[in-house]
Amino acid sequence: MKKQITGVLTAFVLLFTQGLFVPAAQAAMVTTDGMVANEQRAAMEQKVLRLMEQDAAAKVLAQNGVTPQDVQKRLGRLSNQELQQLATKADQMPAGGSVLGVVLAVILILVLLDLLGATDVFPAI
Repeated sequence: MKKQITGVLTAFVLLFTQGLFVPAAQAAMVTTDGMVANEQRAAMEQKVLRLMEQDAAAKVLAQNGVTPQDVQKRLGRLSNQELQQLATKADQMPAGGSVLGVVLAVILILVLLDLLGATDVFPAI
């Protein structure tokens, strides 16, 4: 009898302690606009990353001490408007890719990142 009571009490204590450590679930409604905005941002980030992977852009970034991982991390810090501007510039470049256009886009990105405090490429800014 004593073993049965001990077993039942042990089971209740175990169930009770497991219930104490259950994390709270976070749920929210996801709007269509929110989903579309997230998908558009991801597409713009991919477009800018493809631009940065071109040889001329990668060379300029490497000369300024910016790694591709830094670019990817810092793209996440840009506002949607800034990212849209960069993606638009990438769209306006010719299919072959103008070296001058790539260099100007990279310089624009570096200036934006410097203004955001992510880099210190231009100490005067």
